[in-house]
Amino acid sequence: MRDSEEIRSLLSGPVNPLPTKFHRDGTIDFGGMHAVIDRSLESGCQVIMLTWGETLVSLLTDSELAQVHRSVIAHVGDRALTIACDNMWSLHQTLEFAELVRDLGYDLYMVRPAEWARGTPETLADFYRAVARRTPVMLVGDVPIRTCELIEDEPGILGFKEDTQLDYAHEVLMRWGERWPMVGGGGMKRHFLLWPHGCRSWLEPFVRCYPEPAMRYWRALQRGDTAEAWDIIMRIETPVRAAAHRFPAGYNGFSQAMIEAYGIAPRWRRAPAPNATDAEMGDVRGLLRRLGIWP
Repeated sequence: MRDSEEIRSLLSGPVNPLPTKFHRDGTIDFGGMHAVIDRSLESGCQVIMLTWGETLVSLLTDSELAQVHRSVIAHVGDRALTIACDNMWSLHQTLEFAELVRDLGYDLYMVRPAEWARGTPETLADFYRAVARRTPVMLVGDVPIRTCELIEDEPGILGFKEDTQLDYAHEVLMRWGERWPMVGGGGMKRHFLLWPHGCRSWLEPFVRCYPEPAMRYWRALQRGDTAEAWDIIMRIETPVRAAAHRFPAGYNGFSQAMIEAYGIAPRWRRAPAPNATDAEMGDVRGLLRRLGIWP
């Protein structure tokens, strides 16, 4: 298991928010997941993150979620920083899963308490401390500022993945960014707004299928060329995200369609999640061609 300094060093650049891949019959496509992992690592991505949303945890049983975690860590090994996720459980089940991912070798465990029974800032602080004493923790979402204050000295909390309001993310970054390196909630434009304040990594859908735009953006930022970074955002990311939000199968359905369009893994999701039709796949490929990002 990596120490806090190595974790901080690796939490930079585009992060692969790993989707669970399915066969058309709804069974889990572990080979497809491995292909998505390899595509990102070959491009220079150094973080594989399972998340409640992108990993489609709501479509998995708890047993399957454990199987997915076992398969991912066995395939990644020590080639990248690995971040596990939960399914918004009570403390008891969260601690059980913490021990599983720790023993499997995950570097961080991204913990999200049950949203329908969140508790008070104080009980949440107790929750995070208990988990962090089993395995290193990454915070996620809108953790109350008071809770952050109560746990700021907990040595087992080593990162923060933001995905709520930018003003909230900015406050957390300004107050605890040195202690908890932040992963931006998604996309280059959102990251661009947090970059000047110390956010060095972000969730990046492109890195799972066609990494070139994301890697060009990252290299531009590293050399201080914010004009080129912004050009990539406006010329490539903005129209892709706009199309994704209009897509009949939804934003995530578009993301899965892109992964298939580039020949990495099939687009299928489990019911009731809709899948792109063959005609819609043609629309996705047409957009990529018009943007000049078709291989």
